[in-house]
Amino acid sequence: MWSTVVMASGKKTVSRSALVRFGSELQRLRKTADLSQRELAKATLISHQMLGAVERAERVPRKGFAAKADEVLSARGGLLRLWPGDQDGYPQGFKEYVELEQDAESIQDFQTQVVPGFFQTPDYARAVIGASWPPIAEQELERLLDTRVSRQTMLEREQPTLVWSVLDESVLRRPMGDREIMGGQLDRLVELASKSYVRLQVLPFAKGAHAALDGAFTVLELGDGERWAYSETPGAGRVTAGTAEVEQYVLRFGVLRSLALSPDESVDFISRYKEAHSHGINPF
Repeated sequence: MWSTVVMASGKKTVSRSALVRFGSELQRLRKTADLSQRELAKATLISHQMLGAVERAERVPRKGFAAKADEVLSARGGLLRLWPGDQDGYPQGFKEYVELEQDAESIQDFQTQVVPGFFQTPDYARAVIGASWPPIAEQELERLLDTRVSRQTMLEREQPTLVWSVLDESVLRRPMGDREIMGGQLDRLVELASKSYVRLQVLPFAKGAHAALDGAFTVLELGDGERWAYSETPGAGRVTAGTAEVEQYVLRFGVLRSLALSPDESVDFISRYKEAHSHGINPF
C-alpha cells in the first residue's frame, strides 16, 4: 500500500502514488521540451534542488508551481490536473458530487449521452475518457479511469446504494470502442438490472419530446429528506441543494420514468440491441 505524505499546511495527506504520478509526468514533459532541471527551475521560480525532489516524489509541489510548470511545458492543463493536492482528477464541481454520491442512500439518474459512470465497465470508461479533446496523456487517462471505476464500490457494499437509472436510447446507440467493448457494456447493464437495488429503464426515441431535453441530471438522497441535484456543462458540474430546484429535478425524473419502458421491457430492449449490435445490424 502506498504511504502518505503530509502537505505543508499539515491539514491534508497526499498519497505517495499521487506524488510519483506528478513527478514522473513533470520529468517526461521536461525532457520532451528538452529542458534541464536548472532551466525549468529558473522558468518556474524554484530551486533546481526542489525541482529534482519533486521529480523524485520526495517533496509535495505547491499548486502555483504546478500551474507555472503546466504553462511553461505547454501541458494544456494536464500537469495541473495531476497536482497531488487535488488528486481525484475530477472536473470542477464533480468532486463534491462524487463525495455526496458515496454517502447517498438512493440515486435517481438520467443520462442522454453515455452510460453513467457508476455502471461503466473499465473498457467502456476508457473509451469515454479517451475521447476527450485535447487528448489526455496515457498516465492521466489511467488515473482518471481508476477514480471512475472506484466509484462503483457503492454498489458492492453490504447495503448498496439504491439506484434508479433512466437511459435515453441514444446511450445504447452510441458505440464506444469496438463491438466487443460495447457488447460487454450492454451485458453489464443487463447484469446490473437483475440486482434488487437497481432499477434500469430505457427511454426510446419513439416516445418523442420529454421533460429533460436540456440534458442529463442526477438526484441524490442522503437520508432524513436531504436531497441534492447535479447537472453538467462542458468541463464542469454543478451541485445544488436548493429545495425548489431539486424538486423540479425530482418531478422531471418522475415524468421520465412514466415515459420509459418498464424495467423488464428495458432489459429485453437492451438484450435485443446487444444481439443485433454483435452482428453489426440495426435492431430497430
